[in-house]
Amino acid sequence: MIRLPLSSLILWGLLLLTPALASAQLEAPTRLQEVDPGPLEPDLQDESYDTTEPADEGAVDDGESESDPDDVPRKSPRGAKGKAPAVPVPSKTTVTPAPVEPPPVVIAPRPVLSPILTPRVSDDEVLAVWDRWRQARATNDSATAEKAQQELVTLKRELLAADLEPISIGFLRESEVRRRAGDMGGALRLAELAVELSPRLPLTRFGLAELYALSSPAEPGRYLGELRAAFVSMALDPRYRGPALADLGSLMLLAWSATAVALVGLLFLRRVRYALHDFHHLLPRAVARWQSALLGVLLLGLPLTLGMGLVPRLLVLLAVVVPYLTRQERVVAAVLMAGLGLTPLAAGQLTRVTAFAGTPAEDVYLLERGGLSAEGAMARVKARHEARAATFPELAALGQYESRRGLLEDARLHFKAASAVRNGDARLLTRFGNALVGLGDVDGAAQLYVQASQADPQMAAPHYNIAQVYRRQAKTLPDEQVGKAMERVTTATASAQALDGALLRREPPPEDRLLLNLLMLAPALPESEWLSLADGTEAGRRVEAQLERWLLPGVEPGPVAWALPAVAAVLLVFWGLLAQRLRAAKVCERCGRPVCVRCDPELGIGSAQCGQCVNVFSRRGLVPQQLRQRKADQVQRHQAWAGRVTYAVGAVLSGAGHVFSGGAVRGALYAFLFLFALAATLLHHGLVRAPHGDAPLYLKLVPAVLLLVSVHLLSLRGLHRLRQGE
Repeated sequence: MIRLPLSSLILWGLLLLTPALASAQLEAPTRLQEVDPGPLEPDLQDESYDTTEPADEGAVDDGESESDPDDVPRKSPRGAKGKAPAVPVPSKTTVTPAPVEPPPVVIAPRPVLSPILTPRVSDDEVLAVWDRWRQARATNDSATAEKAQQELVTLKRELLAADLEPISIGFLRESEVRRRAGDMGGALRLAELAVELSPRLPLTRFGLAELYALSSPAEPGRYLGELRAAFVSMALDPRYRGPALADLGSLMLLAWSATAVALVGLLFLRRVRYALHDFHHLLPRAVARWQSALLGVLLLGLPLTLGMGLVPRLLVLLAVVVPYLTRQERVVAAVLMAGLGLTPLAAGQLTRVTAFAGTPAEDVYLLERGGLSAEGAMARVKARHEARAATFPELAALGQYESRRGLLEDARLHFKAASAVRNGDARLLTRFGNALVGLGDVDGAAQLYVQASQADPQMAAPHYNIAQVYRRQAKTLPDEQVGKAMERVTTATASAQALDGALLRREPPPEDRLLLNLLMLAPALPESEWLSLADGTEAGRRVEAQLERWLLPGVEPGPVAWALPAVAAVLLVFWGLLAQRLRAAKVCERCGRPVCVRCDPELGIGSAQCGQCVNVFSRRGLVPQQLRQRKADQVQRHQAWAGRVTYAVGAVLSGAGHVFSGGAVRGALYAFLFLFALAATLLHHGLVRAPHGDAPLYLKLVPAVLLLVSVHLLSLRGLHRLRQGE
């Protein structure tokens, strides 16, 4: 056995371990290192490794550089004493051997979202465009005028303004000027532009319909369609519906009052002769008939002398003659008098229902439409909000107007104030979400849209708006998340279109001009939400008090004043039933003289003829033939005179002839319709004026005159048949 010294064994062991250590340092990288090599661990780094390449000769780049896979590594030992490396070390001019890395994954940059625009435009800026058009029109600069017109149309659409009424009125007046100058084409273009700027303004529709009728009379569909749209606008717009209803109701009340006055007056004139006859029997026999008649007339004039109201005067006249009226005449007169007493109540209620101008409801209306003259309404609502008197519709409309005009911070404050008044309203949440989108708070807006869809599942706007939010968010997501986001967009869009089919045809604004007003939907407040703010209580009270002082002075306004005429009329009906017991005179059916049992005691209580007629026509042989003929001539003259008077009063007032002939019901109906048509013709301008004018004059006068003539002719025809039947 060969024994080696200890030093030789150690040397041989070092020589055997050296290749193993070298191979361990040069083994291939793992799969994780191939994907992301990462930096070397601190304890494995060596100061002799230079992973950077000089940018040029003699220079060293301070930043990191990628190794070139084509470089061939070279080894050179370091010559420092006592520091021999365990493995060959490359020099600073060589590249260390490294595994070949795969090419880096190139990630496409995400598109930059177009900003959502919220332009701030005031009424003065809109009117400045109108002034530019006027100046261009004055200088015959058609290009500038056309550009200004298009700009007005664009502003209306981008501001979501329902109408630009003052500007439309200006275009309509210019259209009339061009029509008179013979430029029918230019007049039509301006009238159509006026309708486009204010499609809900009845006056522009009426003007365009007139131009269509003048230019193309053979095409009735065009102007009849515009007339229909104008009347529909008047029916739907409270600013025009209110005055129209007020005028119609006032005409009806006026016609009723006039009918009551006319009927009572006719009955009084027809029967006062018999009342004065019975009044003579109440006086001493020494009083002559002319004296008793004069005294009776003086007594009847006392209500007028004492300054009594209209209702007491009519009740006195009716009370004088009611015993001599038929049952039909009494009932008709009582109904008319009871209605006359309720006229103040009806007028006051009509005022309350139709009141609109100057109320908070008008401010909400102007803010919701977003057109011109809404800035004044905005100031008034802000003042009421500062006084803690603003209601939910006012604050919601104020925030919506500010949002459309670019005042987003103010809109946020007022939307919060509205939500404090009424929490969870779907329309408010949707509008609030739109304001947050304009302010850049997309997550907050999406949350509000979700709450709005839960509060009102039948509203399409929240679904549509959240689909727009998701679509914009999908453009910024990584590719693996885009598919899931687009599924949410598709679901929300389908829900919105299922609730509102019109959204199928709606296109969002272009990306180069992404306006908030056109991108998002803002549901409108229904009329029922704010119409109750049109409080006409005070105005109605004033109207009631004024009419009651005129009709029934001296009586405290209120239920007593309304019910008193009706109670008095009912009492007069019962008073008339006592006529037979009171032995009141009747009307002789032949000669018209009073049938009085006091003057002719031989007459029966139920006699329908006076004593002369009974002796002449019923008791033959009692009166000579000469007297019989004289009485017959007298009867004939009376009937002829009655016929002439009947036709005369019927020609003056429809229905008056029927009243004189005993047809009180038909006469009252004819008189009411005639007086209504007459009042509509005379008062064609109306009692309450609309803000920008109402229907043209010919559209008011023609129907009123046709009704007036038709009722009058039918009345005369019916009167003739009635007289022939007698």
